Amino acid sequence: MMWREFKALGTDIIFFLPEVSESDKILAAAEKAVLDFEKRFSRFISGNELDNFNASPETEIEVTETMAELLRLAKYYYLKTGGKFDPTVISSLEGIGYDKNFLDLGANNIQAESDKINLKKIQTEFAARPKMETLKVVGRIIYRPREFRVDLGGFAKGYIVDLLGATIFQRVKNFLISAGGDIWAVGNQEGAQGWDVAVQNPLTPEENIFFLNTRGKRLGIATSGILERTWKRGNFEAHHIIDPGSGLPVENNILSVTVISADAVKADIYAKTVLILGTEKGLEFIENEKDSACIIFTKDQGTLISSRANNYLKK
Repeated sequence: MMWREFKALGTDIIFFLPEVSESDKILAAAEKAVLDFEKRFSRFISGNELDNFNASPETEIEVTETMAELLRLAKYYYLKTGGKFDPTVISSLEGIGYDKNFLDLGANNIQAESDKINLKKIQTEFAARPKMETLKVVGRIIYRPREFRVDLGGFAKGYIVDLLGATIFQRVKNFLISAGGDIWAVGNQEGAQGWDVAVQNPLTPEENIFFLNTRGKRLGIATSGILERTWKRGNFEAHHIIDPGSGLPVENNILSVTVISADAVKADIYAKTVLILGTEKGLEFIENEKDSACIIFTKDQGTLISSRANNYLKK
């Protein structure tokens, strides 16, 4: 088994694949593709493709094919999730202090910030923002109102994982790609059927509560939680999952959600969607998605498992 690990997109990126012809070239090309993607679409890099899009005053703008595809996916899943997945939450993320890259800065430095947060101001500005439904994508031409901005971080890891699987890894029969827990698994790990994927306890990440097995299928697996990225600004304790209904970090009984789905983008977005919806509506949402399943961990240390998740739990 060959593997490569590096940091990008604010997390650890890991590739696993059996030794095959040109394994080193495949791994090197995949690492370069992730780093190039980060340079183009991270909201923390000034002057890149995403920053230029957000800063442009134009209401009609031509973008690259990749940017157009990202925006099409964002609009599709915004509508699919009833607005729970919403990349226009960028103003709230910045307002509550998530205006720096965790990997570069470190959570402790964010916690050291003493500025008080004006929650009413954040919510007022959030309510007045240009909405996702105003976005229109026609080929590579984007139509949007002035001051329309997006943060692609809500599904960028899932997108690049899927893209690698469909391009650089397309001729490899067995591999696993992990981007901070956003996983695209294909085929089998060496000496076994499928890939085993650990599901961690959100309160004690060193503890694995469950193991999932992909059963040799092509699957996306993603986890979203409120403890992954937290900080304190003044007397306000924040995390990075924004409820589009309030413009503030979501508040309910869920600590984390792991979703198994047809690809990593869908798993990534649906994990956030279930977390925002809450336990009852979140489970209902997943049960209505025939290619998806989930495991929910609650603040009272309970576990809720959707019906199809049992198909992947390793006994």
